[in-house]
Amino acid sequence: MDTKLNGEDWLAARQQALRIAKTTITPQGQTLDWIPLESQCNGAIATPPSVPASAMLATDGGKPVLPVSFNIGEQGPPGHVPILRPTLRTLLRSTNLAEALSKRGGLRVNLKRRNKQPADPNPAGYFHATSSQSLASLGCEARLNVWDPRVGIPSTAGDDHSISQTWLQNYAKPQVQSIEAGWTVDLTLNGDLEPHLFVYYTANGYGPSGDNLGGYNRMYAGWVQVHASLFPGFILADDSLTGGNQYELGIKFALVGGNWWFGINTRASEPWSWLGYYPGMLFNGGIANGAEWLAFGGEVYSGLANPCNTTDQMGSGIQADGGYRIAAYQRNLRSQTDANGTMVDFNGLPEVDAAASDCAVDNYTISCSMASGTGWGSYQYYGGPTPGIFLKIPTEGIWQWVDYGTMVDDGIHPWNPDFRYLLTGIVLADLAKYSSPSLTKVLLGVAAQQIEEAARGIVTEIKGYSGTLE
Repeated sequence: MDTKLNGEDWLAARQQALRIAKTTITPQGQTLDWIPLESQCNGAIATPPSVPASAMLATDGGKPVLPVSFNIGEQGPPGHVPILRPTLRTLLRSTNLAEALSKRGGLRVNLKRRNKQPADPNPAGYFHATSSQSLASLGCEARLNVWDPRVGIPSTAGDDHSISQTWLQNYAKPQVQSIEAGWTVDLTLNGDLEPHLFVYYTANGYGPSGDNLGGYNRMYAGWVQVHASLFPGFILADDSLTGGNQYELGIKFALVGGNWWFGINTRASEPWSWLGYYPGMLFNGGIANGAEWLAFGGEVYSGLANPCNTTDQMGSGIQADGGYRIAAYQRNLRSQTDANGTMVDFNGLPEVDAAASDCAVDNYTISCSMASGTGWGSYQYYGGPTPGIFLKIPTEGIWQWVDYGTMVDDGIHPWNPDFRYLLTGIVLADLAKYSSPSLTKVLLGVAAQQIEEAARGIVTEIKGYSGTLE
């Protein structure tokens, strides 16, 4: 397939190459083309792997989380699998799709790669906050909480993206190859600014995308879709709230039978649902027999002429020091050590990079706790560019009603501490609309947490006071 076609011609050629039996529209408006399962390969479709129960014992570590949800709507014919149709309106903006849909930041993220050449590209525009480890790996798994970061700030025609992901790479034999997965907010790729599940691969050192060379999801040939309902590119219908509910998704790669399988689950106690695989023959001389480098973390790309000016959000938009319910996290980070599926705690070292040599290196941060001994195992918080905001709730005595010099001996005084805290939350929410875009969501999240704490205290006090009445 000619990767230099314009968007409309490229999509027409892509669709013609698929044996489409039926087309459906999901409730979220995504177009699915249903093709025969066996039409994707010249030979037999590989058999999905089995995973020992010991690989699925992750818990929430005492921090409650909720599963993301998804709904594809109408199912396709039996024996057929869904292939997501790219969104034409975003593709039409690009005259070189192969370049536009490449992911060249992977050349920057693996700073440890051997045999780097002076002429190696150093792609501008990419920021990373990651942890990485050099090791022999046959797969990995993690649980990611899902956010809806704002990107394209200031507007850059929609080329920006924000990603939470894992990378599995070789070094240079004969060139860098990589498989990647996680969730992404990317208008060019997805046609909207919602978080989407994604997979990505490159067999040509992050060169231009193309059939059996590399690319996202099933934009180009390479990925083999197996699951009859779940597919790379689907919208994650729930996202976490600052100070509120945390929604998460489990992701997993496993090298089984010479193929790199990818699966997900929505609860740690559930079996993995295998969506599909990358055939090992795509990676001859590279990661066909395993990876040498594993990383987890976040990536932001800015299309600004000077990417240092971006305020694109990574994760929740709050830096790592925000912690639980404030910053983005990735937990139960593990690496597969053998063909039997044995998993061990990841032991990566944190690092950050900036999009250009004169950009600040502390806008996006990461904080790691490897082999923590808790239910979260190896985990990390990451994000940016806004520093974490910590709101300390005052600890005045419940019945110490003092305001403007007035002492009240009984009853629920309108100026007790919890009522003041409630008003503070309301004021914070009102101030949010006058704040810069990068802070609006943060302030609203803090306001919601403040109001929730205050309301809980007021209800407790009212119940306690009513209990004293006859």
